[in-house]
Formats: sequence, structure tokens, C-alpha cells
Amino acid sequence: MRRFWVVMFCLASLAVVAQTKPRPATLAQQKMCADQARKTFDKDYAGQNADFTSHYDPKVNVCYIMIHVFPKAGEMAWSEVVFDAFELRVYASIIWDNPEHKKYWEVVPLECYIKPVGSDKAFCHSADEFEALIDKHFGIGR
Repeated sequence: MRRFWVVMFCLASLAVVAQTKPRPATLAQQKMCADQARKTFDKDYAGQNADFTSHYDPKVNVCYIMIHVFPKAGEMAWSEVVFDAFELRVYASIIWDNPEHKKYWEVVPLECYIKPVGSDKAFCHSADEFEALIDKHFGIGR
């Protein structure tokens, strides 16, 4: 009888460990996300001075896309936005003014926030803070 309880305890322990270990995204999920991110980028940002990166998070089943829009000659605003490539739900945004005499990271953003899945919106105060937060919460930092 004692052996039975030892075996049951071991099985229960393994089940708990298996549930707490994050599962990695499969190659199919990563490809699906990358393909959708490319479609979204091409549809909404084609011809703009922009680039993108994507990341699939299996814990929350979200395909994140981060768009970085660079200013064209004579423009002053830079922006980055993180959103769901399928549902277009925005999870983070930063917009900052870029006077020519300063680098973008020296300027206080006009807008800076993140809104992780299932959490409240949090505000940030610099490009460095934004990058750290999106990497931490969405796995999509530079």
C-alpha cells in the first residue's frame, strides 16, 4: 500500500512540473505566425519606411507583430506598435518626437504604454523602458 502512495505522489509531482513548464511554440505555429505577420505588414504598411518582427506565444495563443515606423525626410515622429497579427488587438505602443538635434532615445515619448494579455495597462517613460517591457511581456524586443 505504501508503494502505491509513493507512486501516486511521484505521478502527481510530474504532472505539476509538466503543467508549470512553458511549452515551446511548434515550428508550424511559428511559421503560421510569421506568414500572417508578413501579410499584415504587406497589407497595412507596404510602401512605408517601416520594418517588422513577429513572435508566437503559445502560453496565450497570440501571434505578436511589432511594427517599427521610421520617419521619412522632414518627418519628426517615430513609432512602434505591438499587436495581434490576426485580431489586430494592440498590446503596446510608443510614439516619440525626434528633433534633429537629439537621438530618439533621448526624447520623452508622446505616448508609451503596454497592455499584456490579462493585465492592466502600464505606462512607460522611455524607449529603453518600452523595449525592456515588450521583451519581457511579449518576447518580441529588439
